[in-house]
Amino acid sequence: MTTAPGRPPGPRPPAPAPDVERPVPAVPADRLVPAPSFPPARPPRDVRAAGARLWRRTWPWLAAVAAVVLVVGVELGFLRDRIEADLARLHAAGGAPAPTDTAALPALPPVPVIAPPAAGDVGAVRLRVVDPPCHPGAACTVLVGVDRRPGADAVPAAWTLVVADRCRGGIARLATGTSPGTAYGTTTALVPPGRALVLVAVTDGPSRAASAAVPIGEGSC
Repeated sequence: MTTAPGRPPGPRPPAPAPDVERPVPAVPADRLVPAPSFPPARPPRDVRAAGARLWRRTWPWLAAVAAVVLVVGVELGFLRDRIEADLARLHAAGGAPAPTDTAALPALPPVPVIAPPAAGDVGAVRLRVVDPPCHPGAACTVLVGVDRRPGADAVPAAWTLVVADRCRGGIARLATGTSPGTAYGTTTALVPPGRALVLVAVTDGPSRAASAAVPIGEGSC
């Protein structure tokens, strides 16, 4: 077996040309973008310097506030006696009641029960003192009304005006009168002297009822 003769070697490819720096084309001026300018790095903060600057700004205000407080305190110290004197004059003039140490007055004895507030066909008895108010040892004019219970006839009712002394415990008759129907009856009587007196109107007859007590006098024994 025979081998074929080899082909003669062909021409070799040319070697690549070495890289040559080519000039960069110039950029038009209208397309140039300025490079950003970055601020320089800040130096580290000095805490003492910052505190000194803050103190220089605030100490005048603190001094002003301290001066105002000092002036007000001195004025109050000097005017304290005058303020207390003015308040005392206001109390004396009635602007404010001054506290007084007064002993409590003893309680008065209770009003004696002469008759119940209602009885029989009498529903209530009304006693009214005519102005001017009555005083012990002077004449007194009163009005007395007698209310009948529902369904009872409004007939005239006779009554008696009595006075009770709460200090000495006595009861005395002063005058009598009559109330016609639903109207008031009137009478004038001389009230005896005393300190804590009460007037009471009491109906006559089987239906004996008494009015509420009307105090006359100073109210203490």
